[in-house]
Amino acid sequence: MKMRLLLTIVGLTIGLAVPALAQENNTVDPEVRQQIEASIVKFDEAYNKNDPAAVAALYTQDAVEAWGWEKSLNTVSGRKAIERRYALHLPIPGKFSSNLVQVYAIGDDICAISEFYRVYLKRKGYAVKIYARESDTWKIRMEYAN
Repeated sequence: MKMRLLLTIVGLTIGLAVPALAQENNTVDPEVRQQIEASIVKFDEAYNKNDPAAVAALYTQDAVEAWGWEKSLNTVSGRKAIERRYALHLPIPGKFSSNLVQVYAIGDDICAISEFYRVYLKRKGYAVKIYARESDTWKIRMEYAN
């Protein structure tokens, strides 16, 4: 009876410890989270200033961006293509704002989930961005927005 109780306690301990360790591996340093939040603020500022070059500068050279709110998934790749996309879609009247919801570490990259709101379109949506470290800054490598 004691052996069964001991095995049950050991099993529960391991079962509870493994998810906790997995969560620790995905945690993001608070300083990195602040850097990602700063990047999101820069995006909002560039977007609201109708500056496609400043928006595109936040992406890596080989970035991929997908918009899911159009009739079919619309994807572009490369910083120049992203800049052209924003040049076509800006200016949009009204304010665009984003709020960081969650961040996860994925190897050396960061996955950031944010909620955005477009005043002009009266539309809320979500974006998932993968950030990669380039020199001393975080750049968007991949984005999906719905």
